[in-house]
Amino acid sequence: MNIRNQARAFLIHVGNLFRADVLAMYVQRLRCHRSHAVVVAMHETPELLRAEFRQQLEFAAQHFTITSLEDFAKLWEHPAPPVANSQPLLLFTFDDGRESNYTVAAPLLESFGGRGLFFVVPAFAELAGTKRALYFFQNRINPNSKLGDEDGADWKPMSPAQISDLASRGHAIGNHTLNHEGLRGLSAVDLEREIKDSAGKLALWTGKPVDCFAWTFGWDAIDAKAWQAILRRHRFCFSPCAGIIDPRRDRPSLLWRREIEARYSVAELRFAYSGLVDLWWGSRRRKLRDMLRESSAG
Repeated sequence: MNIRNQARAFLIHVGNLFRADVLAMYVQRLRCHRSHAVVVAMHETPELLRAEFRQQLEFAAQHFTITSLEDFAKLWEHPAPPVANSQPLLLFTFDDGRESNYTVAAPLLESFGGRGLFFVVPAFAELAGTKRALYFFQNRINPNSKLGDEDGADWKPMSPAQISDLASRGHAIGNHTLNHEGLRGLSAVDLEREIKDSAGKLALWTGKPVDCFAWTFGWDAIDAKAWQAILRRHRFCFSPCAGIIDPRRDRPSLLWRREIEARYSVAELRFAYSGLVDLWWGSRRRKLRDMLRESSAG
């Protein structure tokens, strides 16, 4: 366990020990009504964790209103005044386009009345059912994997047909680059391939426009040139930074996501959903805003 993970584990332990997560959840609900939203970012949702994900949805439904991209978008289209005792919206997103997101996550979300936003890597999806998919996962999706990790990894991609079926059931399909590529420093030609060509494939499979983009890897794996290329073809751009979304301050062009995985323990779930994790990301959100403000001005 590295220092960052040790610090995170310590904060979670302290937060639960002193019930700080309970207080933070209460404060979050007082401050954030249905005019606010939280976006969750997930990756693997294997069959082995079906029960745990259902329990997470049950917990989330007690504190939030599980929603869809369509209703999430109305935060800016039809702003509503705060309503006492209303719960913030909660949008679930899933990265990479794993088959388990189709077989496990989507049906469970539907049973709670929600619909997900699935950020797909088209080059990965095109390898569904082939041995090359594992190689792609190990080298592109999870380049830090070690020999033997594939035995327990949730690495199989959903197919274009499954992606199309999700879209027909009311789920949203988003762009996660063509090859799961980091965007910082890419040439204009490479950006076109990773953003435009990827969106084109997804639109062809689903028969619908692709309004959403989420960049890969770290919060800073992007630059102003890449961000401008994203916004030429997508309304919503999601970052890997945790934070409450307030439409009075935040715009669809830069949105926040809390990573909350299906494998998280009860203590980790309570800590993440409470919003305490957002404090860690405050400086990164400011840096991203400053970078994009400067790029817009230029």
